[in-house]
Amino acid sequence: MLSKLALRNVKRSMKDYVIYLITVTIAFSLIFAFNLVGNSKEVLELSEVMNNFKLVMYFVNTLIVLAVCFLINYTIKFMFAKRSKEFGTYMILGIKKNKISNLFTLENIILGFFSLLISLPIGYIFSLFMSFIITSLFELNHIVKITFNIEAVLILFVYFLFIYLIALFFARRRIKKMKIYDLIYFEKQNEKKKNKNLEIRNIIFILSLILGITALILFDKEFTRVGVEPSMSMILICIILIIISIYGVIITLSDFILNIVLKNKKLKYTKDNLFVARTFSSKVKTMSFTLGTLTVLITLTLISLNLSSLFKGMFDYQLELSSPYDISIHADEKDIKEYLKIIEDNYTTKDKLIYHGYSEPNNNIGKLLNEERGWRKTDQVIKLSDYNKLLELKGDKKVTLKDDEYLLHITKELKDNLEDKKEISHITLANGKTLKLKEIKSEGYTYAWGMGYGFVIVVPDEAISGLTIEETRLIVNTKEETTEKFAKELTSYIAPDICEETVDGETICYSLANITVRGQEKANNNGFITITSFVCFYIAFIFIAIVGTILAIQSLSDSAKHKYRYKVLSRLGIKNENINKTIFKQLSIFFIFPLLYPIIISYSAIASMNKIFKIALTSDLTYLGYFLTNLIIFLIIYIIYFMATYFGFKRNVKG
Repeated sequence: MLSKLALRNVKRSMKDYVIYLITVTIAFSLIFAFNLVGNSKEVLELSEVMNNFKLVMYFVNTLIVLAVCFLINYTIKFMFAKRSKEFGTYMILGIKKNKISNLFTLENIILGFFSLLISLPIGYIFSLFMSFIITSLFELNHIVKITFNIEAVLILFVYFLFIYLIALFFARRRIKKMKIYDLIYFEKQNEKKKNKNLEIRNIIFILSLILGITALILFDKEFTRVGVEPSMSMILICIILIIISIYGVIITLSDFILNIVLKNKKLKYTKDNLFVARTFSSKVKTMSFTLGTLTVLITLTLISLNLSSLFKGMFDYQLELSSPYDISIHADEKDIKEYLKIIEDNYTTKDKLIYHGYSEPNNNIGKLLNEERGWRKTDQVIKLSDYNKLLELKGDKKVTLKDDEYLLHITKELKDNLEDKKEISHITLANGKTLKLKEIKSEGYTYAWGMGYGFVIVVPDEAISGLTIEETRLIVNTKEETTEKFAKELTSYIAPDICEETVDGETICYSLANITVRGQEKANNNGFITITSFVCFYIAFIFIAIVGTILAIQSLSDSAKHKYRYKVLSRLGIKNENINKTIFKQLSIFFIFPLLYPIIISYSAIASMNKIFKIALTSDLTYLGYFLTNLIIFLIIYIIYFMATYFGFKRNVKG
């Protein structure tokens, strides 16, 4: 009898909470997909960095599981509130609390297992899409295979048990504490109003807004420039203050808006403004704390999406900064030919250049920068013809210099320290040659020109006469793609030049040659991009889904609960077209309400962090493009939930 009743109720629940079931199914599918990818041996072997992917997934899944647990716990509580009268009637008929509790538990377990079972094939399909993305990122000739892994299934099952044990524990506890009266009137209970005094609520709103602005200003001050690390304790304090501000603003804002509408008679009595304002205010008051939590999730979503883009932009820039050429080696001149032979035995050489870096002991630029540059004690100089060839190999335009000119090419982060220095307008080389500065460039600089410097001095060819050769450099571009495997083989062949034994008895070896292979750098770079992008988008999508689901469930519940309001409007002669506009306006305000503050917070946070990221991006305004793109991605998903809610709301009202 109990099982038949449970199955009947499950069918009814599926119809009422289809958006919830879809979201839970997608959440479990994504968890399963990421577990499959994280346990794939072929994925983890793509790069050394990818070895961390599995550990990162376990950590992120903890956060995701807690978020999904919040969604399921909230929905179960909401479903319980909707059916509290039914349970109260059961008790009046003599059915014991224990049986009612078992019935409700069984229903939710059936719904949960239904979502879990569907999530397995869907999750596997998601993992295949992720495989295509990884294949594209690593530019592989073959598709990375993702096999159906029993370990991933078991992990998903453990997460499922954890989520539902917690959610159903609270549900059963709630039922046991309730009496018949509580059950009958439970649906009418709302969140308790913290402050009934309108003036106090307005003061709290203003103070919360000031608190948020102050936190964002303090956060911004922590990100001053590259090389100055922000205080993690201060950042943590700012995050806590922002969260407090979010709850304070969201809990009090509806009354603040309603007060403005009521005081402005023209606004108050225009069309359906009063009806919409009253409906919106009463709705927000019933779930103010929940809306505060959803606003926090939206803020985290937008920040996650933007961080994903910033990290990808940074890694792409770093790849060009560290290895624009397929292979670059800095070593003694006597060894260069041997290294070139190894390269030519493995690859077809497309372009190559062997050139010298000259020592400038006067160290003018280095002293002005006042930077710790490791073991480099001199400035470095290269001649114009070699520099132009290096630019050509990178695909950049050549430059010209007069006999008495020099060019300074420097990294972005160091350029600002030199632009106002008059001392660099002229330099005197160790051979007595005096040159005047033609230009300071930062675009297109690469560490391949000089390890440990951050800048290079370019002089006319005849100006290097008499300067000491510091090291010889080999630059090679190959027709085939270089690989991480070749980089390890080349390094192991050249090393060890210097070996030493540690206190623990381990032997550590170093190479005197500086070797950079683009294939290795690219593999590591793609590994970082895969981890950060996948994780950030994973978190963002789950959070968007949770927010959209809760807003949809609440709105669709209202459509059934307040159906009579719209019937009254219809009887008063208002056309269906105008009622639809009122519904659209009401839902639009409800969905936009928790979105506005997060947009302001996330933009301010990303703009602050850009002070550090901008030196590793193509321009200072790159972050703005990322922000707008990610906001559009968020809004597309958010609007899908809104439109599904809108059409469902209209159907319920007219049904």
